Amino acid sequence: MKFKFRTAVFLLLLFIPFTASGQNYSAETGDIEGILKRGELRVAITAVDQPPFYFIDKNGKLTGYDIDLAAKMAEELGVKLVITRDAPAFNDLVTLVASGRADLAVSKLSRTLSRAKTVKFSTPYMTFKQGLLFNRLQLAKVASEGEVNTYVRNYKGTIGVIAKSSYANYAKSNFPQAQVKEYPTWDAAVQALVNGEVLSVYRDELEIKRVLSSIPQASLTLKPLYFTDLTDPIAIAVKNENSQLLYWVNVFLENQQKMTADEILSIYANQ
Repeated sequence: MKFKFRTAVFLLLLFIPFTASGQNYSAETGDIEGILKRGELRVAITAVDQPPFYFIDKNGKLTGYDIDLAAKMAEELGVKLVITRDAPAFNDLVTLVASGRADLAVSKLSRTLSRAKTVKFSTPYMTFKQGLLFNRLQLAKVASEGEVNTYVRNYKGTIGVIAKSSYANYAKSNFPQAQVKEYPTWDAAVQALVNGEVLSVYRDELEIKRVLSSIPQASLTLKPLYFTDLTDPIAIAVKNENSQLLYWVNVFLENQQKMTADEILSIYANQ
């Protein structure tokens, strides 16, 4: 009996350090247990506003679709939401999550193969069509209205994109003969388009529609072209080790209402 008791105690002592180590690991990596213990959910977004997903509104408050989504997740977990804006560009979000400095990146982040080498992605909570927005004057010099689709199939013109973004990679992959010019922000790329410095800019349908609605008489100077076979899945990035957190995020997203680009633009247009 004594032997059995000593054996049981020995096994229990072996088990206790293992359990404690597991708790420390979770707290450090930000998996569900660590987030609850810490009492806060750390969400990364880029330093540059991306309306309507996140931006400073007219009252000086950070708002937008992604901010509301992150706030709902923090509320469901019963913890405080902490937003970090240490990422200069979209690819930097992946680094923040992979290093454990953020639990999630909820930042209109495109789910790409290259990023998936470093972090895990949730199921997409939104999927957009990809599109090109052309300068009509510059386009008329190389293709007539009826020749645009044929011209784009072997596109050799200039394309403006955001530096270190998914579209910088998409452009090189989908339009290998084009000249890709990278700009620090989307606004800078659009301004280059308006000035005639590039023939087109490349991004998702929501951003193109937002540009068209913000420029007076845009239909006379700009021409959009959307692709049905090229999409941009938007998802949440999670650290590779945090499988429980990823599972929870996916279950959470399943219960959220799916929204279109037009619906999001309408809801957040006047904030």
